[in-house]
Amino acid sequence: MKHHVGRVFVATSVLCYCLLSTAAQTEVDNRSPVNAVDAANRALFYQAIDHYSVQRDVFNASSYAEKMLVLSQVFLGAEYVGGSVGEGPLSKYDKDPLVRFDVFDCTTYVETLLAGVMSTSSAEFEANLIALRYQDGNVSFVSRNHFPSLDWFHNNQDKLQDITPDVAGGTAQVAQTLIDKAAWYQHLSGDVLGCDATTSNDCQRLLGQLKEEGRDFTPEPAYLPYVPLTALFTGTERAVNQALLDRIPSGSVISMVRPDWPLKQWIGTNMNVSHQGIVIRKDGVLYLRHASLTYKKVIDESFVDYFSQYSPESSLKGFNVQILRY
Repeated sequence: MKHHVGRVFVATSVLCYCLLSTAAQTEVDNRSPVNAVDAANRALFYQAIDHYSVQRDVFNASSYAEKMLVLSQVFLGAEYVGGSVGEGPLSKYDKDPLVRFDVFDCTTYVETLLAGVMSTSSAEFEANLIALRYQDGNVSFVSRNHFPSLDWFHNNQDKLQDITPDVAGGTAQVAQTLIDKAAWYQHLSGDVLGCDATTSNDCQRLLGQLKEEGRDFTPEPAYLPYVPLTALFTGTERAVNQALLDRIPSGSVISMVRPDWPLKQWIGTNMNVSHQGIVIRKDGVLYLRHASLTYKKVIDESFVDYFSQYSPESSLKGFNVQILRY
């Protein structure tokens, strides 16, 4: 996802809170390694997928968690870079590579892992990634699942199961907002195209075409259930609700929910989600494994410690929990 410092906007799957800017383009074939790190990580990731295609003939909760653990740890330490992927060098607008294995933002990391777990062999990976990232598998900027609570979850209901109410144990709440895609398109700058619309007539023309395509959208309400942090941390002493933590399956997708997040003045629309990652349980302890802007890389953080930093006054009110349908 591309993000311009000083002028906030979203340009890919989800706004990973306060992303770094990036406008770099890499003119390579989608299947060609970008660099040595990309090639090495790709080989390790594909090897792990193919191992499970041989070793696993029955897929269940246990094997799902194990496969997610193995695939996700391939990228531990990988650099955080926002907006590093697009529709490939032959696309009309965002010419960044369709697939990268050397750098991630929060959502491209999650998408890569989900596509890997869905794949019974490495040959299936790219098709599964496309199916997750684009509505109806149509690779284009306009059909990319840019907004999680409106696009990403809704268009992947056949692949993902929302288990938030089960995790919340009767305390679930619902975030809602109005997503105005048409206004969001009008706030895009040349950064999303990897060019400078203030100095390049070609860039300005192409950006104008993209904005014109965006005018066809109408505002739509978006809803997303979430586990409130008041259910995770209870009482005045904010005691940790261990029973709630125990209901979160290892390998789940976690999305940080900010209901009706007031971003309209910067990006043209409000949102409900600011960040995404997965959870991994190690030795009985739950960790958030994610592409972190704070640490500039893919890391593990204690799930409890991560959320304990947010006060009741924060705009981050809770988290959504989803698992792959298997």
